[in-house]
Amino acid sequence: MKKIIIIFSLTVMLITSLLVAEQTEKESLMKLKITGFNEGTAIEKAGAKISDILLTYDGKPVHTLKQLAECKEAVKTDEVEVTFLRGQAVIPIKIPKGQIGVYLQELIPDHKMDDNAVVIDGIGKLGWGIGMENSFLGALTLIEEKFGQKTSYEDLVGLSGYGFRLHFFDGFCPSSPDATCGKNVGEDILKKLGYDFDVYHLQSDEFIEKDIEMRSEEEMRKIILKSIDKGFPVIAIDLIEVPEWGLITGYQKDGKELFCRTYFDKTDGYEIARKFPWIIFVIKDHKKANISPLYAESFEIANELYNTEKYDEYFSGIKAIEEWIIDLKDEKSYKEADKKVFDEMKLANWWIYYSLMEARSITKEYLLNNIEKFKKDKDLVTELAEIYNDEAELLYKHFQEIPSPHVPNPDLIWDQENREKQIQMLNEFLELEKEANEILKKI
Repeated sequence: MKKIIIIFSLTVMLITSLLVAEQTEKESLMKLKITGFNEGTAIEKAGAKISDILLTYDGKPVHTLKQLAECKEAVKTDEVEVTFLRGQAVIPIKIPKGQIGVYLQELIPDHKMDDNAVVIDGIGKLGWGIGMENSFLGALTLIEEKFGQKTSYEDLVGLSGYGFRLHFFDGFCPSSPDATCGKNVGEDILKKLGYDFDVYHLQSDEFIEKDIEMRSEEEMRKIILKSIDKGFPVIAIDLIEVPEWGLITGYQKDGKELFCRTYFDKTDGYEIARKFPWIIFVIKDHKKANISPLYAESFEIANELYNTEKYDEYFSGIKAIEEWIIDLKDEKSYKEADKKVFDEMKLANWWIYYSLMEARSITKEYLLNNIEKFKKDKDLVTELAEIYNDEAELLYKHFQEIPSPHVPNPDLIWDQENREKQIQMLNEFLELEKEANEILKKI
């Protein structure tokens, strides 16, 4: 019996060591690529560039975000040296310890494609920190680059009305900034750009309750493969990690593996979806549309968004800010929430804030860059752009005070004191929004 136990123990140790070795080998093949910078970050000023590969932090090799976090935690000095690979050159840079201030993408070697894989070539990349933070409009930007008029992400944010929009789900929900939730500006702009499409939903209890027509996974898979065979990528949600939008760009193994572009890719080439989507937009045809009238129409959408209190379960416009403040004041809900619910609320608060900050910043640029196309009073448009600039600056100024689930900071706690500071800031933001609303009524 003792001999059996020893053999079993040795077998477990061998399997464990093999798994550890396999994991170590996988990590050694990974790399961290810069995809973007936080505004005014020290590392960008020191010379780092987008697409640089992070090699070392404080003299230690880093291949994964986990390794980087461990290295940062171990630093004892106020300044550290990091090295980047740019082409064949190794670039050393000295920066303050702590947050680096960059968006980093974990990359692994590209997936091997079967000889009979069906792929739509030439679909660009998605990702955080590259200036396309709304995933549906980001996916649509790639569609436009390939099949449409190359309408920029900035213009899609403005033309759709998304840049003027603020939605808030009572009790907090990270779906609030989704362009297809509440007022579905995502679907609306897809139509206006000349795309003929169908929307399909996977069978689920949620869709049964909402009386939405559904399809089985087998049916949806056939629909996806048919679209790829015709040459159109499929806009799909929740392909990797969390429910954000991406594109299905191909398939292999009879559709059991779907190639894709998402905001969570770990390859330079097409990723392989890890989940099956539960909503898809399938493009059937595209005809060039005259988008010139859409610039003036975007102000009509903005007026509606500001002055409609609710779309489905989402508060909108001025009312959304007021409800956001009410929820931040509701200390009873925070005390009663378990850890999971509390963390979801914190995530939603951060994501709504971050999305709003990006939307207002981009909309300012949209207004100034298209001032001739609006055929509206230029002084009023400029005045509106200035208000959005003030809003964006206000949000940026306090952004580091909003606890993030992605960047843990033991010194930043989402407690009553922190929420009261956010309430004070949102009250300032509300006054700016009221000014913006009055100008929109005049345009």
